[in-house]
Amino acid sequence: MAKSQELFELHFDGDTVYDGEQLYDSGAVHEINKPEKSLWTIMVHDGIFYEVELFSPFAQRRKSSCECDTYKKTKSCKHITAALFALRTQLREEAERKADRQKHKTTTGKKLNINTLLQELDKQDLLHFIKAYARKDKNFNIALKAHFARRVDLEDNHAKYKGILDSIIKPITSLTNRAKAADLKSFISVAKELTAQLEDAVSVADYRDAFFIIDAGISKAEYVRYHYDNYADETLAISQRFHELLVLLHQRVHAKELKSNLLDLIIDLPQRSYYSHNRLEGHLYFLLIGKQYKDKGLMLRLKDICLNTLMKKTHEDHEMVTILSIVHMIDFHLTKLKDINWFVTDYAKLSMSVVDRLVHANEAEVSVKLMKKMKAHFPKSRELKRKLLQVLLSLDQLDELSKVLPKYVIQSDDTKLLFKLKDKLSDDKWADVILELINHYKELPDKKSILASLYFNEEDYDSLISLMHNGVELDLLMNYDHKLLRKYPKDLSEIYQKVLSDIIDSYLGDKAHASVKKAIYHMDQLGARKLRKSVMSYLEKEYKHRMQYLM
Repeated sequence: MAKSQELFELHFDGDTVYDGEQLYDSGAVHEINKPEKSLWTIMVHDGIFYEVELFSPFAQRRKSSCECDTYKKTKSCKHITAALFALRTQLREEAERKADRQKHKTTTGKKLNINTLLQELDKQDLLHFIKAYARKDKNFNIALKAHFARRVDLEDNHAKYKGILDSIIKPITSLTNRAKAADLKSFISVAKELTAQLEDAVSVADYRDAFFIIDAGISKAEYVRYHYDNYADETLAISQRFHELLVLLHQRVHAKELKSNLLDLIIDLPQRSYYSHNRLEGHLYFLLIGKQYKDKGLMLRLKDICLNTLMKKTHEDHEMVTILSIVHMIDFHLTKLKDINWFVTDYAKLSMSVVDRLVHANEAEVSVKLMKKMKAHFPKSRELKRKLLQVLLSLDQLDELSKVLPKYVIQSDDTKLLFKLKDKLSDDKWADVILELINHYKELPDKKSILASLYFNEEDYDSLISLMHNGVELDLLMNYDHKLLRKYPKDLSEIYQKVLSDIIDSYLGDKAHASVKKAIYHMDQLGARKLRKSVMSYLEKEYKHRMQYLM
C-alpha cells in the first residue's frame, strides 16, 4: 500500500482526524461506490446522510468534497476523514485478497475466460464497464434490459416491456425508417428472452406481470410479421407461442379485472390492421373458441366481429378463408350450421378453400356438416364429394361413407377411389355399394368401361365376359382379356372376331389396318397363340380379299 495511503492523516488537523475516526468506528459509513475511474462516492451518516466525493484520494492530485456546512467553510471535515478511513480499510482488504489469490493460484491450465475475469475483477470496475459498454452498444443495452426486466419493478411495469420492444422495432412512418436485418435479429432474440420470462411468470402464477409481457410481445410480433418478410419462420414461431400463452393465461386467471383485460386483448388484436389471418389453427379466435364455445354471448360477439371484418373487404382471399372458417366454427356450436345460404351466395369461389382450411385444422365435424349442407347447393361438385369421402373416412364414419360413396362414383365415374376404400367397409356394406353401382351402370350403354371395371375388380368374370359379348371397344377388350383367356378362350375368340369385323366393315385403309395390327401384337405379347391363330383364321376366311391391306 502506498505511503500516502497509509498516512493521509498528515494532511488534516488532529481534531478532524479524531472526529472522523470516531464516526468510522461507530459504523457511520454506509455505501462506497466507484462510478468512474479514480472517483469514489461515499455516504456518511451524521444525523443525516452526507455524500462525500473522493477523487484520487491517496495521490498528490487528490480532491474531495462534502455536502456539510463545515466543508463549505473550511474545505475539510470529519465526514471526509471518516470516508478515507473506510476506503483505506476496503482497499487494504481487497489488496490482501488479491495477494492471497496470487499466492495460491497455479499458473498451469488457467486461461483468460469469463469465469477467470469474474473471479479476478473488482466489482466496481465491472459495473463501470457494464455501464460504459451499454451506453456504446445498443444491442447489449437492450439484451441487458430484456434479461433482467422481471427482476426490476418500476412504477409502470407495462411500459417497461413495451419500451424494450419499441426501442428495437419502431413504428414505420416512412420508407427510410424501416428496421434493418440486425434489428429484426435483435427483436427475435429479445422476444425469445421475454417468452421465457412469460412462461416463468405463468408457472409461478405471477399473472399480472405475465399480462404486461404478453400484451407488449404479441402486439409487436404481429406488427413485425405484417411489415417484414425477413426471418418469417422465426417470427411466426414467436407469434404462435405468444398466442398459445395468451389463451392459456386467460384460461387460468380468475381475477375478474385481469381476466377481462386478457379477453379484451384477445378480441381486439385480430381487429388491428396488421394482424395476420393466414393460419386458422393459430388464430386467436380459433384458440379461444376451443376453450369457450359454450359461452353463447362471447361466440355471438366474435361472429359479429368476423362478419364486420368480411364486409370491409380489405383482406386477401386466403385471409378471408380463415375468417369464414371461424364463422362456420361458431355457427356449428350455436346452430349446427342451420343457414349457409349467405355463404354459398356471397363466397362460392372460396367455399372449397374454407372446407380445406377446416380439414387442415382438424375441425372434421364442422367440415363434414358444412359439406353436407353445401351438397344441396353444389350437387355436381366432384371435388366436394371426394373431400367429404376423405373426411368421413378420417372420422371412421363408415355408415355415412357407404351412403355417399356410390353417389360420388356415379357423378365422377371415378372407380380408383372406390376400390381404395374397399377394405374400410364391411362385406355387407361393400356389397350394397357395388350392387347399387352395377344396377346404375347397366342402364348406361355408353359407360360400359365403368361397368367392366366393377366386374373386373370384383372378379365377376362371368358378368364381364357376358358384357363383352354385347359389344365393346377394342381397347376395353384388351384391358381385361388376360384374366379371361384361360377360362373363356372360345368366348374371347368370338368377341375379338366380332370387334375386329365391326372395325373392318366400318373403316377402310389405315384405321382398320392399325386396329388389326394392334390386336395381333397384343395377342403376341400376351402369349395367346391359340387365340391369335383362331382370330387370324377367321380374318383370312372372311376378308381374304383385304388381308394384304390389313397385315
